[in-house]
Amino acid sequence: MNQSELAAEIAARLRDEVAAAVKAQSVGVATTATTAEGEGVSFGDFLKCVATNDVQRLRAVYKSAKALDETTGAGGGFLVPTQFEERIRAVGAPMLFDQLVAAGRSPLMLRTNAAELALPVLEQDQAPNVESSALVGGVRLVWREQSADVAESEPRFEQRIFRPHAADAYVAASTELISDAPQALEDTLVTLFGRAYAVLRARVMLRGTGVGQPRGIVGHPASISVTRATGGTQVENDTNTVLQMIQRLLPGSATAVWIAHPFWRARLMATRLSETLLYTVNGQSLVYGDTLAGIPIAYSEHLPAVAEAGSLVLADLSYYAMVERAGFSVAFSEHVRFLKRQSVWLFGVRIDGAPLVNAPLILADGAGNNTVSPFVEIAAGQ
Repeated sequence: MNQSELAAEIAARLRDEVAAAVKAQSVGVATTATTAEGEGVSFGDFLKCVATNDVQRLRAVYKSAKALDETTGAGGGFLVPTQFEERIRAVGAPMLFDQLVAAGRSPLMLRTNAAELALPVLEQDQAPNVESSALVGGVRLVWREQSADVAESEPRFEQRIFRPHAADAYVAASTELISDAPQALEDTLVTLFGRAYAVLRARVMLRGTGVGQPRGIVGHPASISVTRATGGTQVENDTNTVLQMIQRLLPGSATAVWIAHPFWRARLMATRLSETLLYTVNGQSLVYGDTLAGIPIAYSEHLPAVAEAGSLVLADLSYYAMVERAGFSVAFSEHVRFLKRQSVWLFGVRIDGAPLVNAPLILADGAGNNTVSPFVEIAAGQ
């Protein structure tokens, strides 16, 4: 190859590279990202890009954009990529909420990209016709003679609006850790945030106030409170109370689960019918792998203490809806704790939830006051 041919080849390569660069810039992607994508990609690297405000790499490699606040339109933190979001969720697996999900006894889980989600549900808490059931929301089949008019019957629907509420986790880390050990930072923050999110979901599902946060099961108007039995030994009283709670559970709740304060375990293990223990160990796998009257039981520190109302709950969680706004967000500031030589990470989620019934369901037995519910809790007492 002579000198002129070499010059021509070099010129051709330069033209190709320039054309590739122009094409990449036209779609907002840096040329380095096409070769760097897949190399050194990790949650730690993502966090470091957020810390250094490397918007170019965040967009090109992680496809991450700024999260927006609907009320102001201002940009918040960067949205966490899906692959890291799932890893964060998986960290919470030892926690109550995720174990319920794994056991097929989770609430109805919904995700949305919108500011709110409208969910049509049947009105099941109205007094039913004796030939129908509250479970079908007013629909009934009516006997008729040949050629007679069909009696009117239509379902009663109501619309539930879920508006995911914002919750944030504030985590401070030394500037040295961020610059010197991004992998250690990744492991620490993924673990902390993942478990904190699992705790948040379990807490609000059980005891959320409904004011600026989801509404929980304990104390909800749809939850039936069962008075503790008295007059016998503690074992007899606890056994009778458990049986009363089962009686008030919505019939057909095949996915029901007990959720108890951890200090209930020893007392529940003693419950029995005649000589048969109600409590079995190593039954269906949940937190302890235990069952009570054949129903799996899990334990949560987020329930009230044993002597308080709601310390023992029997629930069919398919009647509870939890709505998550798709995408976690993460923001970074090196100024808030500057004098302590610490930088601050702010993780954000948005979540809402509530029972799908407003009140206990009235049985169609004609009595008018016999009620059942997907949520049954114990009253206060000893």
